[in-house]
Parts: sequence; structure tokens; C-alpha cells
Amino acid sequence: MKLIIIFAMLLIFIGGCSKVQESQLEPTPNASNNISGTLALILSEKEISQLGMTSEINEQDLVQLGLNNGTNCRTDEDYTNVVDSSRGAYTLCVYNIKSLNNTQLIIELTKFTNYEALNGSYGYSSSHLFGAKGLISENDFGDQSRFHVSDPSDYGGEFNKPNEYYYNLYFTKELYLIHITSGKDKEAKDYILKIGRKILSKFE
Repeated sequence: MKLIIIFAMLLIFIGGCSKVQESQLEPTPNASNNISGTLALILSEKEISQLGMTSEINEQDLVQLGLNNGTNCRTDEDYTNVVDSSRGAYTLCVYNIKSLNNTQLIIELTKFTNYEALNGSYGYSSSHLFGAKGLISENDFGDQSRFHVSDPSDYGGEFNKPNEYYYNLYFTKELYLIHITSGKDKEAKDYILKIGRKILSKFE
């Protein structure tokens, strides 16, 4: 439930809707040939299984995350970046880590129309809720990446219970911002790192 609350707060700051199809986005000169939108970055069922996760989620949890379409993923091809009102595309997926008592893990995939919008959103969303003490690493997933674990110095961090760990990994690639977050179980850290590397491999 704590993870859902944190995620809802993040959506308020970085979510939104507009009316532009993903195919109308500006082309990226150096974009990978096999990546054309956020849908191309969604983990396949085979990848999900290899990572030790499942896409079978409690229906109530899906509804709380706005996933009332009967699946664990939702894509908004009509999306507006709140930071500067630029347009793009957005996909949200939620999974359970089977070996960690079905700990939930959320992946957000956002494509922007230009690097100014991407960099502004990355800088805002990856740092404004987090204190410096919880920073685990920077730039391990490229020039722009930050990996945090929850700390009392975070916004609202004083309400976290002892021995509960909330991780947030942000990184960018081309015009994409990837955010992976998981809650409570300390061992979720390694899953997030593996998922991050798997998503990065899709650009190769």
C-alpha cells in the first residue's frame, strides 16, 4: 500500500494526458532501429519469467494504480509532460516478485519529443522527493541515472516503517525516461538492477 501511495504522488508530478499519437513524435537521429515507442520496451512474458516475476496482480491493486483494463500494463499515447507541457507517450506496468512474497514492482516508460523535455523531467522527478543520504549510485545506467533507497531525509520518509525499503531507479536512453520502483523488501534491489539492464539491452 505504501508503494501505491508513493507512486500516486509521483504520477501527480509527472503524469498527464494530451492528444498526440506516439507515431507523431519527433524522430531521433540516433534512435535504435528496434525501438519506436514505449510499447517496444515492455518486458515479454519470457523475460518476466526469467526475471522471477509474474504479471498476475490482485485486481484491487490494479484498480488503485489505474489499471482497470484487465491487464498489468497501461499505455497513454496521449500524454503531456507536466514540467513543460511537451507531448509524448507513457506506459506503466506492475509486476509481482514471486520469491519476495509477491512484492510489487512498477515500471514507468516515458518517451519525450525533445531532449529539453526529457532532461527537465528527469532532473525533477529523480531528485525532488529524495534526500542525498539514500543515493546508492549515479550514472551506472548511462550518463543520467540515479538509484535511491528510502531514507528518513526523503520527502515523507519519516513515515516509513523500520526494515522497509523503497527503491527508485531512474535512467534515460535517447528520448526515453525509465523509472523502476519497488517497495518494502530489501532484496528487491537486485531485481530492479536486472530489469534496468534488460530494458537497456532492448536499445542494442
